[in-house]
Amino acid sequence: MSSPTRKDQVLDFVKKNPGYHFRGIQRSLKLSTGVLQYHLGVLMKEGEIIAREINGTSCYFPSKSFSEDQFKIMSHLRNRVRNRILRALLDGNPRQPAELKKGLSVSSPTLSYHLSLMTEDGVLEKVLSEKGISYKIRDLNLFKGLILDYKESFADKLIQDFVELWTR
Repeated sequence: MSSPTRKDQVLDFVKKNPGYHFRGIQRSLKLSTGVLQYHLGVLMKEGEIIAREINGTSCYFPSKSFSEDQFKIMSHLRNRVRNRILRALLDGNPRQPAELKKGLSVSSPTLSYHLSLMTEDGVLEKVLSEKGISYKIRDLNLFKGLILDYKESFADKLIQDFVELWTR
């Protein structure tokens, strides 16, 4: 059997790791910019993958396999800061920004920016209470399903811990 071509490697990576951005794919596959641009372009022309612009970043997905909500969740999970925010909300309990800020070691403006992006995209929802505004994952079951379906693409230890918890 012949070894996979570069194009096959890129397609396989995108199928196993939906929502990665260009640099993430490039780092993972150790490809030059030109080689990756070429193969992504060919795969998009062939209809094998699609690029979605989400919050100013092109994220790559297999064609015809994701809903709009799934596109957004996966792209946010691929961002380091938003991934950490989402991890803090995985138990389904609403958290106030001050509580999130303590656990994440990010500035208030940075946290506010990322919470706003995810709220606008419908990944998070605001919960109003006597204590003020809190945030929670809008559709935890959809979120959970994506993480379980693509658990191999998340090297993150905490997400692996939640996968083990959810699959018991």
